[in-house]
Amino acid sequence: MRLLLPRSIQFSNRGFTLIEVLVATTMITIVGAAILSTITAFLRVSLIAQDTVRAQNIANEKLETLKNMPYDDLATVAGAIYPPGNLPDSENVTVGTHTYVVHTFISYVDDPFDGDASGSIPGKPVDFYPFDYKRATIEVRDNNDDRVLAKISSNIAANAAETSDDTGILFVQVVDSDGDPVPNANIHLTNTNPDPDVDINTITDLNGNLQIPLLPEDTTNGYHIEASLGSGYSVDQTYPDTVPDYDPVQPDFNILAQQVTNITLVIDLTSTMNVTVVDETGAAVADLEVTVESNKNTYEPSDPLSTEPPISKFSDSFTTDSSGEFTIEDLEFDLGGYQLSVPTGYFVISTTPYQKVTVGADATINVTLKVTTDSSWPRIEQVTPISGINNGAVTVEILGANLPVGSTMGLTKSGQSSIDATGVISSDSDTKLIGDFDLTGAATGAWNLVVTAPGGKSTTQSSGFTINSP
Repeated sequence: MRLLLPRSIQFSNRGFTLIEVLVATTMITIVGAAILSTITAFLRVSLIAQDTVRAQNIANEKLETLKNMPYDDLATVAGAIYPPGNLPDSENVTVGTHTYVVHTFISYVDDPFDGDASGSIPGKPVDFYPFDYKRATIEVRDNNDDRVLAKISSNIAANAAETSDDTGILFVQVVDSDGDPVPNANIHLTNTNPDPDVDINTITDLNGNLQIPLLPEDTTNGYHIEASLGSGYSVDQTYPDTVPDYDPVQPDFNILAQQVTNITLVIDLTSTMNVTVVDETGAAVADLEVTVESNKNTYEPSDPLSTEPPISKFSDSFTTDSSGEFTIEDLEFDLGGYQLSVPTGYFVISTTPYQKVTVGADATINVTLKVTTDSSWPRIEQVTPISGINNGAVTVEILGANLPVGSTMGLTKSGQSSIDATGVISSDSDTKLIGDFDLTGAATGAWNLVVTAPGGKSTTQSSGFTINSP
């Protein structure tokens, strides 16, 4: 006998379609991925928290060890305290399968209660013993990605009071090109005359200052100091008096007993200079060697009557590529400007911007150098003034070469009528032109300055003159 089921509960022999299978698979994949992502994120947070806890434990253990050491032994091998101690400035600590880098910083602290070494606290005396106690800072970083996981500090005092001795104090200030303090600047102080050698590596405080007491006296200018802040920053330093017939601009220095020696160093972000070299027709000049020198000098001739040039802090040569270009990276700021020169047989007829080319901090400077092999071509080296007001006339002086009688001076700007100078006078053996420009009603902005010698040879100083409104 055959049993018949109601239609509502009869089984269907129809299977899943391919689309239904794909939809189901996709949904399962999305849900699974979300779950996996959540698990991964949770594990990552857990690992970071675990690293942080381990790092804090390492830092606390290290600090407790320092607190239980003899006070005089609290000094690292290359830290801010002289004479140096035996504590490592940096060491690796392995916990389980993970390695951490432990940095130890120990320095003297000058408590303002009894004044400071610079005498800057109103109502307080000058404190010639600014080593009231020591501050120990422990910093723990991840060995793999250099993350700071823990950082703690503590002051540690000696049992005995400070006493006088025959040492001196160094006060260092590090500022940027605007005169603002540079915190955490790296300071390296050396002197091979004392025994043991002075070899201190430390950093400035939040005000860009650093004070190092108890330094051995040295009257032979044996102390050398450098300030830096890593990649992308310039370096400033003192220099030894070791170059015959030259004196260092910022010499190595003395430390005198019971006195404070003040040193100021200037560092800032470096810049980039892009140089394009073209000829008098505007065509690129390839394979040309260009020398670039800074206005900053490290040494000056000892004899003020000497004809020898000073020694520049930066001096290097660069060769243009097929497009007439080269780039200088990590160039130190120089508000006095960089001088660009070309080999014998070539002549610079104009530079945009004018030489010497001022370079500020953290800047990109685009320079166009126009050159020629024609020694008779008119050259523009200096213009005074380089701007004027559009409510009257201005007298402009051009210095250069090959600027004879009959030369003309003009201002040009795209979309504007040119402005020709009147009363143009040549003087000083064809090295100077003076003329008057009527700027009344002229459009404001940058204009090109054009000098044309008799015969038609012309030099253009691009954006060489600016017209402003009153």
